[in-house]
Amino acid sequence: MTTPSDTPQSSTLDVDKGQVVRVMPVHPNLSLCTMPWSRLSRIVPDPRRAEDPKALQYGSAADREQAALRNDVQRMINKTKKAENAKEYARYIAEGIRGVHGRRWTTPPFALWVQDALEHVSSTGPYGEDYIAILPFDVNGVLVDAETQHLAHIILSEEPDLYGVTKDQVRNRLVAVEIHHGVDMRDARQIFHDRNLLGVIPNKTVALNSDSRDIATTIAFAIMDNINVRHPRTKADVPLRALVSANKRQLGAKDNEWMTLSTLRSFVVTSIFGRAGIELTSAAVSPDELPGATTEESARKEILGVADLLFAAHSEAFNDRVNTIIATPAVLAALGAVAHQSMSWSRDFRRSPEGFIELISDVIWYRRPEIWDGVAGKVTPSGKLSVAGGAKDNGSKTATALEDEASPSYKKIRGQLVNYSAQATTLTWAPQRAPHIERED
Repeated sequence: MTTPSDTPQSSTLDVDKGQVVRVMPVHPNLSLCTMPWSRLSRIVPDPRRAEDPKALQYGSAADREQAALRNDVQRMINKTKKAENAKEYARYIAEGIRGVHGRRWTTPPFALWVQDALEHVSSTGPYGEDYIAILPFDVNGVLVDAETQHLAHIILSEEPDLYGVTKDQVRNRLVAVEIHHGVDMRDARQIFHDRNLLGVIPNKTVALNSDSRDIATTIAFAIMDNINVRHPRTKADVPLRALVSANKRQLGAKDNEWMTLSTLRSFVVTSIFGRAGIELTSAAVSPDELPGATTEESARKEILGVADLLFAAHSEAFNDRVNTIIATPAVLAALGAVAHQSMSWSRDFRRSPEGFIELISDVIWYRRPEIWDGVAGKVTPSGKLSVAGGAKDNGSKTATALEDEASPSYKKIRGQLVNYSAQATTLTWAPQRAPHIERED
């Protein structure tokens, strides 16, 4: 490794100057290292104290100076969402320490700022230069990133029994630290700004799609891996995974995929909870939230069975996604809500999975305004059909249209209230073109 030439260095190690820590210099003002969290806690005190004037009046001058620096750089904790987030973070870290998450968990590095430049000591090792930084015994620092994680560790150390860990497990936990040193207040504020505001934070839907501990997500992946469908372009049988986009928020007209992962996940959520699940499509689903005595295994098996029947019976409609309505978020969430009544855990069990498929067999899936206006979408001033509302806006209305025989919309989406060609209702998908939708969600 090449050391930045202007990083303060010396050839001898004077342990009387401070604590030593092995580092990797990145540039003159940044070094990377690992240390037990207890060492970091001695450099960065409890940030809640910096916001408590009563606590600071009995503190040392150094404590008050550190608090002033912290408050100039960081966001407030008291009476903000940050305090609640720290409690959830503490629970997550404790579960990771206890092995609940296996290897599927991590925490980001702490970004520590100290005003003075740190002295580095180097020596030649078998693979090049090794570096040690000297942290003065009285050094005080401020976290320009990961302060919520720091507060989570403090919460764990205060009440370890509440979270099922020991104080030593928390204090001895090895954490990664970026040390930004020799940087003035103005630059520290800029680092805080860039780290907290310029980073692209994934939206909640994308985050849920990445959560392998979420029941709805794991069942959606099981559907993708275990159901085979006919690919619209190659005409070959492929796993549904090939036709579900796991990364896109919405599909374009030229995309081959049938739906996004979040749309498929909505079908799973409503299959579990029924119509109540329409409002939960953006929320995580934990095992203890499954209804009754339902297990993840039984939910996966039953939902997989219904999904297999659905995609087999209506594959042509899914293949013609641009001209049909079946793969839109509102409709697929509604299909899950109706399918819920074919699940063994449903309080309103009404029909078998095969009965569910029979119920929707005569639905006209074409994106026709006269069929779907006021149900899964609405007509725009230009006369086109828009489904921009999504599952929460149109899911319940669509579920009513799919299953409530007394509802006018039930007859409407089956072409019984309009003069609609019988060719469009046949199970053999007719080569009829429908008005193009304005927005694909």
